[in-house]
Amino acid sequence: MKPFLLVNANTVRPPVAPVGLEYAGHALLAAGIPLEVVDLAFEPDWKAALARATAGGPLAVGITVRNTDDCCFATGRSFLPWIAEVVAEAKRTTDAPVVLGGVGFSTAPQDVLAATGGDLGVHGEGEQALVMLARALAGGGGAARVASLPNLAYRDGPRIRLTPRRSLDLTRMPLPRRRLFDNPRYQREGAMVGIETKRGCSGSCVFCADPVAKGKTIRARPPSIVADEFEDLLSQGVTWFHLCDAEFNIAPLTASDHAREVCQALISRGLGERVRWFAYCSPAPFDRELALLMKRAGCAGINFGVDSLDDAQLKRLGKGFRSADVEAVAGIMKQTGFNYMFDLLFGGPGETEATVRTTIEELRRLDVPLAGAAVGVRVYRGTPLWEMAARGMLTPGLRGEPSSLTTPLFYAAPELGDDPLSLVASIAGDDPRFMVLAAPSAKGSYNYAGDEVLTRAIARGARGAYWDILRQARSS
Repeated sequence: MKPFLLVNANTVRPPVAPVGLEYAGHALLAAGIPLEVVDLAFEPDWKAALARATAGGPLAVGITVRNTDDCCFATGRSFLPWIAEVVAEAKRTTDAPVVLGGVGFSTAPQDVLAATGGDLGVHGEGEQALVMLARALAGGGGAARVASLPNLAYRDGPRIRLTPRRSLDLTRMPLPRRRLFDNPRYQREGAMVGIETKRGCSGSCVFCADPVAKGKTIRARPPSIVADEFEDLLSQGVTWFHLCDAEFNIAPLTASDHAREVCQALISRGLGERVRWFAYCSPAPFDRELALLMKRAGCAGINFGVDSLDDAQLKRLGKGFRSADVEAVAGIMKQTGFNYMFDLLFGGPGETEATVRTTIEELRRLDVPLAGAAVGVRVYRGTPLWEMAARGMLTPGLRGEPSSLTTPLFYAAPELGDDPLSLVASIAGDDPRFMVLAAPSAKGSYNYAGDEVLTRAIARGARGAYWDILRQARSS
């Protein structure tokens, strides 16, 4: 069988280590399918690297789409033109089918496949789907056979169709051997190496693409396997990690103490003293016991997805907590001396200058050490916000095009005026605790893609979550 070629096309700086692509590659190897990888993040001449990798005639070329854009209202930078360029170059060098995948692809598989010129795509989890696709291609499977496989996007004449999505039982997934990509180099260049403890999100946030890309049912990995993966990467010299869960403390119904069990597995092996990791968490459920467990297990910081501290606005955003929960979390973090930040989202339906002021004033009252504010909400296909837009409920306020290659679709409540970014910045003032998601070159921005302050701090040896590096850089 010819090898399946996997391509990491994410070249943003600072770099981001590929996680899903490495999991998928391990699944191919475990199934006995020959594999080659090429990482464009570290190739000075990416076209030459791609030509070398395809010279032998691969079975297929798999290209990951981690993000479709930078999710920034101020810049609206799309990554799809770059993906289209990589796809075109792959097609120039080989007749093998080009298969797209990744979280970004899974948010809008038909749109992304059409925009970039790929032949096939994997939406949702790729481990099983890629193995089945590889075997079908190796066996000479035509369009009819491909159309019978799960989790695939394929071309049917002028149309792009999706086959039903199948989720994996993560308790049956073996330990991935994380050696396909140079994870120690990623750490040396400032990245944290990602690990999943679960997949899926059961939240009802009106804007979030995680349930679209990863499924609405939370499925957990066994804590012992998670600890094994930490140990395996630690043996390679990797010590800085990021948990890729939508929110670490939101557990599946079948494993309500999963976050605690993961922490206890790390503590029992003495890993809490040898690794440092960061995580996303929801303000609820969260308690002092979990905070202390996370700290003992090596957690160096938590990013809480708060979005607003106005209860009416939280309800409109579909959040499952209220401002009292956020206040309780701030108290716990202060009591335990835990490093943390709050992520805010301004501009959703119903947002006004008054709700923005409420949030910022409450953050000051709670003495939150750091807050990142995104202004303008990315509108993803398949979310409740998308359905609201389709019914005309977000007009005016929409900016961009629903299926555009270059202009992602955003919404900003018209009550915030023509320049909502400036409005939020003026209310936050020169308070150093607030970072606004703006152009990477803007003062006080926390748009990581190409941020010069972040890049310089990493060059000086700073490591950890990018928000924490920026916090330290701003206070020095």
